[in-house]
Amino acid sequence: MSVDKPSGINHNLIGRILTNQNLGKSDETKKMSSGVSNDAQTLAGGDKVEISSEARELHKILSGLKDQVKQMPDTRKEKIELVKARIETGVYEKDAVIKEVARSIKDSGLL
Repeated sequence: MSVDKPSGINHNLIGRILTNQNLGKSDETKKMSSGVSNDAQTLAGGDKVEISSEARELHKILSGLKDQVKQMPDTRKEKIELVKARIETGVYEKDAVIKEVARSIKDSGLL
C-alpha cells in the first residue's frame, strides 16, 4: 500500500499566509494579540533582569567576606603553639585531659 502526496496543496501559499497574518493590523492590535509591549518586543524575546542597589551592596559585602575567609589559615597557629607548650610542660599527662582531648578530636570530625 502506498500513500501519494496530496495534490493541490500549495505549501508556499500556507507559509506566506502564516508569515503575513499580522498584515493590516494596527500596532495596538498587534500588541494585544501578542500580549507583549513594543519595549519587550525590542528585546527580541529575551528576558530582562534588574538588580537592585541593595542587592548589589549585599553582593559586594558577601564577596569581601568570602575573600577574607579564603585568606584565613586552615589552622590557628596560636592554638597549636599553646597545645605544644602544654604538652612539653606535662599538662596533658593526666589521663582525664588526654581522654578529653581525644574525645574532642574525635567529635570534631577531622579524623
